[in-house]
Amino acid sequence: MQNVDITIVGAGSAGLTLAALLAPLNLSIVVLEQGGAPRQQAATYQRVSALNLASQRLLSHIGAWPAIASSAAAYSQMQVWDADSFARIAFDAQTEGVAALGHICDNEQIRLALYQQLQKQTNVRFEFNCNINSLVQSERDVLVNFNQQQLLLSRLLVGADGVNSAVRRSMQLPLTHWDYEQQAIVATITSTVAHDNVARQVFLPSGPLALLPLPAPNQCSIVWSCAPERAAQLLALDNNGFNQALTAASNSVLGVLQLQTAPQAFGLKMRYASSWLRGRTVLVADAAHSIHPLAGQGMNLGLMDVAALAELITQAVADGNDFSEPRLLRRYERWRKAEAQTLIAAMEVFKRGFSNSQPLLKLVRAVGMSGINNLPWLKSQIIAQALGNSGDLPKLARPTARYGAVV
Repeated sequence: MQNVDITIVGAGSAGLTLAALLAPLNLSIVVLEQGGAPRQQAATYQRVSALNLASQRLLSHIGAWPAIASSAAAYSQMQVWDADSFARIAFDAQTEGVAALGHICDNEQIRLALYQQLQKQTNVRFEFNCNINSLVQSERDVLVNFNQQQLLLSRLLVGADGVNSAVRRSMQLPLTHWDYEQQAIVATITSTVAHDNVARQVFLPSGPLALLPLPAPNQCSIVWSCAPERAAQLLALDNNGFNQALTAASNSVLGVLQLQTAPQAFGLKMRYASSWLRGRTVLVADAAHSIHPLAGQGMNLGLMDVAALAELITQAVADGNDFSEPRLLRRYERWRKAEAQTLIAAMEVFKRGFSNSQPLLKLVRAVGMSGINNLPWLKSQIIAQALGNSGDLPKLARPTARYGAVV
């Protein structure tokens, strides 16, 4: 049997970020991952995330940001409009006094950069291709039985193992969920008009379509959310048919669009664990919550979870207190639940508001959106939240953080 201080289940971006934040405490940390280790490879942009400034500051503190930024695309403007009305709103970095509004990053490159940083830490160990057989808690420890009867006794267990979290199921933590009744089609596309580092999103009657700029000037990642029936129709088209449908849906804002990679579809569901902890086991990121991708905040929300948990653990260690005691974990849960609930509610309002085709509601949202666009002080409040420059942020993610450029 091995004895360690902290076991992190899941070597996605959240789990690896947490390990990197906790490594300087000289605690013994084991990361268990069902899949393989991140591999050195060029960015494919099959799955991307829009990282805001709060996440950039956090990843800069860890030392992973330069490698992530090398394959990322900074976007300096955001344009959002409603295909069914005159509603339109735009944000730009210069007006907000920042160098960029955010970066579109390849998910695997984020993992790789974090993993490379962790290779420098002698107190962090990895177990890849790992299957957990059981989790058993006592009053002070969590026993993990994995692979062929290997036993690991931890003072704290963190479930960072995604939307289908085995930790959440094993601990029987109740889950609230509803189906967004949409699928997200993702692909990399090329355009005849350069994207000019602008992130674009159009609200269609069937769901939002996002055109996210990539480093090449005529290359974007798309996230097209629509009803399952419509997604099936689109995926059944040949490339020419899909290209025509995509170009029409975007109102040719970037000219003719063409697939560069085969489109893939993923079901969209809201998941929210009503309890994020049991004993000395706690959930973070997608294991605790998942939201609609229309605002691109899922990865940022999860990274702020692990930053908050790491902050509380770091303070407890500095004060000579038990970093795994349930009262501390409850503080984390209360802190981050409030942020997650706010964002989940906002995404639901957006989805319902823009999927309704009633003429009166279309007029109301058009007037409201255009009104916000003409009120600089209100726009600044909204964009500050999106940038990660406001709200109850962990210290390392705040605009005043010492690490990384405050841009």
